[in-house]
Amino acid sequence: MKYPKEEAVKCFDECKQLLSEYNLPDWDSLPSFGLYMDQVIEFSGSQLGVLSSFNPEAPEITRPMINNYVKLKMMPAPVDKKYGRVHLAYILIICTLKQTLNMSTIQKILPPDLSEEEVKRTYSSFIKNQKKAFNYVYGHVQSVATPILSTQEDNPERIEDLLLQVASSANILKHITEKVINFKADN
Repeated sequence: MKYPKEEAVKCFDECKQLLSEYNLPDWDSLPSFGLYMDQVIEFSGSQLGVLSSFNPEAPEITRPMINNYVKLKMMPAPVDKKYGRVHLAYILIICTLKQTLNMSTIQKILPPDLSEEEVKRTYSSFIKNQKKAFNYVYGHVQSVATPILSTQEDNPERIEDLLLQVASSANILKHITEKVINFKADN
């Protein structure tokens, strides 16, 4: 498959811009009052919208999706049909991680029976480490991409190699995560 260099450069620049602008709200910026389902969907969608910039086929957050998380015991049930900070933290983490991990792996990372203080700690750690991961991964990709994309030569094979290396890296990181999570769960 032929990948024009100009398009690849544009795409990498766009990814860098999106990642630099993407920040989940910190714990104290999550609404402190209970939200109804429609408000949860609107809030969560606005926070995770950047993910659809990377993958337009990514599903939007829906009522059945959230109901399934509760039914599957991925997160606590709402209280009087209202969702608080704890619920929003679960939804934001689950919807982010499900892009690459299966639900049973996510449940090991984020058990459904955490106290509010544990959810706060986990969520805060998640947003801090997500930013670090974005910077690390993008820095690595950029170090590999720069020699290929900065040359005057338009070499589609090298661009294909770059794309395959990025895809392979994502796959390896997914498998390492699952291995570590399953090792922890077994011990």
